[in-house]
Amino acid sequence: MILITGASQGIGYACAKALLARTDAKVLITGRDAPRLAAAREGVPPSQRERLFTRVCDQGCHGDVHRLGTFIASREAELEGAILNVGINPAFREGPRRLHTVSAATIEDAVRTNCTHLLLLTGAILGTLWARRAGTVLWIGSRAPAVGMRGAAVYCASKAFLAGLARSTHNEYASRGVRVQLLHPSLVRTPRTAATVDRFAAAHGQPVHSADDVAASIVEHYLCPSGDAVEVNL
Repeated sequence: MILITGASQGIGYACAKALLARTDAKVLITGRDAPRLAAAREGVPPSQRERLFTRVCDQGCHGDVHRLGTFIASREAELEGAILNVGINPAFREGPRRLHTVSAATIEDAVRTNCTHLLLLTGAILGTLWARRAGTVLWIGSRAPAVGMRGAAVYCASKAFLAGLARSTHNEYASRGVRVQLLHPSLVRTPRTAATVDRFAAAHGQPVHSADDVAASIVEHYLCPSGDAVEVNL
């Protein structure tokens, strides 16, 4: 089974559809909203639907993340890899803001979702793959930290931490047959970003890609690794 977090829509859902089309693997997608997950499952061809499983998990909720980690550690999951896609950007929800105007609650929510709970979930996944002596973990990062995107300092900071995580876990797990990689898309047009993505793109001279195109590249990296780079710009 391949786990994809944050996959009721956008990049994650496009990754799930691509994996179902290109492999015979079972795919487990997570999201915060049960009806959206159900609609996502109905949106794939009937011949693939029996291989697509859903699980409600709000990555901002410790209990949800703990329960997902416990499931992953069970034999029932038979996890072979993961694409960790969840990452909230307050700038898309609240609009671009200079850091001194961002509330403590917003900062804590982003760090809890993008960092703390991602670390806990990653640990559960790597423990399972360590025992299997095989598997792949891809994190979906962002080019935003390298650009220093104005109005999104909290998001940039929380995504930048993934670089250290990826390098350390590569050094810790590669000899055990576990491959980890951090992939950095540019700006992506999704239902969540549609209202503001063009403004960010114009301000920073960054291209905007479709979720399907980015997902195709992510799945290609998952299925057909090339080279030894731990970090890759898509």
